[in-house]
Amino acid sequence: MVSREHDAIVEGNIPQTSRTISPSRWKNGEGIFPRMPRDIRERITERLKDLNKSMRAASLDAGMGDTAIRDLMRRPTDSPTMETIEKLARALNTTAAWLAFEAGPKTLRVGGDGLVNANRSFTLAKVDGEVKAGAFLRAEAFDDDLGEAISAPRDPEYPFARQVAYRVRGDSMNEAKPRPIRDGDFIICAAWEDLGAEPRDGQLVVVQQTINSGQLRERSVKAIRLHPDRVEFVPMSSNPEHQPIVVPRNLDPDDGREVTILALVRYVFDNQLIR
Repeated sequence: MVSREHDAIVEGNIPQTSRTISPSRWKNGEGIFPRMPRDIRERITERLKDLNKSMRAASLDAGMGDTAIRDLMRRPTDSPTMETIEKLARALNTTAAWLAFEAGPKTLRVGGDGLVNANRSFTLAKVDGEVKAGAFLRAEAFDDDLGEAISAPRDPEYPFARQVAYRVRGDSMNEAKPRPIRDGDFIICAAWEDLGAEPRDGQLVVVQQTINSGQLRERSVKAIRLHPDRVEFVPMSSNPEHQPIVVPRNLDPDDGREVTILALVRYVFDNQLIR
């Protein structure tokens, strides 16, 4: 289990309009889902072609059944586990980071001591619990030191930023682009306060709302929409019940709500192994 069970107080019945946003978090860099316009199957196909290798041969070299890759290709809505990706990466002479997320080197370099360790392109990101749109919880339910971590690709664009991970609950981003974020998915993020740039329209972020002097909090994934008079944090969902968080610009707070951006979504994966 990624995080402890939270004690939900309110779900979905608090107005989603805010009069304040934490300025210390109002920073960001560019890009979401870096190098993720393609599916992992396309990268597998690319490496097979590069190596002039058959799906059967690569499957066997990975220590898997002879139809493993073919079966994966036939199930376009499924994603392999990180353990499977690491096996396939070795068979395809690439890094698990490139195969899973198109991050880092595509081809393993050969040096005097043999192949570069593919695991160097991965690190561990701390799991900061779950995010769920519409669920306001007591502040003490958000324990940011759960002592759990998830394998994550090193971020080549923000190597200086802390990496954090969250598990997504609900369907508020099930139509996100370029890849849907579904219930149970893990998102791997860069800590917002470490990025030091202005926000950009369309970025996906983890946003926190607090009410009742910070006693109740909600954390969710939203897309940023910038307007001349307001900032909107919008869901990308097939469920019409999910509504945007609207933050008018240059207005004094009058409803006791504070909106804080916690992290920039960088990667999404639906079946990570907890290490």
